[in-house]
Amino acid sequence: MTGEKGGLLAGLRAESLKSRHAAPVRLAVLMALPMPLLGAMPYRGVQIFSAWNYWYALFLPVCLSLVVACVARADARTRMRGLLGLGFPLGRAWWAKALWCLALCTLSNLVVFGIYLAGSAFTSQGLTAAGTLTMLLCALVNTVTVAWMIPAGLFLTARLGMLAGIFCPLAAQLVGGFAWSLVPLPQLFPPSANMVIPTSFIPVLPSGEPLAADMALASDGMLTLAGLAVCALAFAALTAAGAAWFARSEER
Repeated sequence: MTGEKGGLLAGLRAESLKSRHAAPVRLAVLMALPMPLLGAMPYRGVQIFSAWNYWYALFLPVCLSLVVACVARADARTRMRGLLGLGFPLGRAWWAKALWCLALCTLSNLVVFGIYLAGSAFTSQGLTAAGTLTMLLCALVNTVTVAWMIPAGLFLTARLGMLAGIFCPLAAQLVGGFAWSLVPLPQLFPPSANMVIPTSFIPVLPSGEPLAADMALASDGMLTLAGLAVCALAFAALTAAGAAWFARSEER
């Protein structure tokens, strides 16, 4: 087990070194800036979260699709032989790529959180521990709910090419997200969960309108927890399936 952890950490270090001065890190940071910079500053002492909604509904899926495709493309032509030359099994190298993409997704959401946190200092209430924790949780929730796109994008890029790796997960996420009202339990369907679950943390509707405190979407805690569990399991299951496929494909 210690050897597996060490190998996975080495794989993550290798991925970070490859991406340190490349497109994935720059995309993760730069694409997270426009919406919070436009909407994080309070209006008449009140902070509006519509721009945060536009971030996770539109900009985050686009950003993550591009980041994942760039990370996958870096080794797609050589089928990860750069990592294999260092002694990494294919399955572990695949997990390293998926976790590195998850880290970049987290970075993007923390950039949005940081800008909104700075803006909250200028509200009538100022910085509060409860508000800070709520926004931080929302940023982490935004990461979990779109995490399924990572293994899907990695697989499609490796199997069908960069365009499929970008547009197929992106289309599924956007269609599923905007069709959340048609899903009986949208919290349990990851593309729709990305639109609905954040309303449990920040006062905004999936449409971007302000959310009233007495609305049902803001108070269904059990469905929120169940939805987060489903999203996390979807990421783990898809990544494990992709790792198994990639290991078998190399053996053949």
